[in-house]
Amino acid sequence: MPTGICIIAHAPLASALKTCAEHVYSTTGDKSAERIVAWDVPCGIDVEAGLEHGRELVETLCAHNDGVLIFTDLTGATPGNIARRLLADKRVRVVSGTNLPAIVAALSAPADAPLSQVATIAEAAARASLSALVDICD
Repeated sequence: MPTGICIIAHAPLASALKTCAEHVYSTTGDKSAERIVAWDVPCGIDVEAGLEHGRELVETLCAHNDGVLIFTDLTGATPGNIARRLLADKRVRVVSGTNLPAIVAALSAPADAPLSQVATIAEAAARASLSALVDICD
């Protein structure tokens, strides 16, 4: 069974990342990105209410997947705090400070890869894709 993919981020980033992943995969005909669940966390939401919604997302994803990898945008902010508290469920792993390469890598992981391996693959892709570009025309 594959790993469930959930993006919990400030509105509208979660939906935007899902849309970008769907765009990348649309060129190949692969429908993998359609299995992403994205939650755009609204401004001012109570963490406890958000945690309840997050638990519902995890339960829904775990019904059809082998664990859930949650991507969140910013450690210490409300979406990140919700995701961190979801780690109490042993079926959950979190990658914070996510980017599109991390999500694409997770979607491309082998379907039988354990959750911990998918999380490692996603984190490595996120780190590997970061670079500072310098104008070489000067």
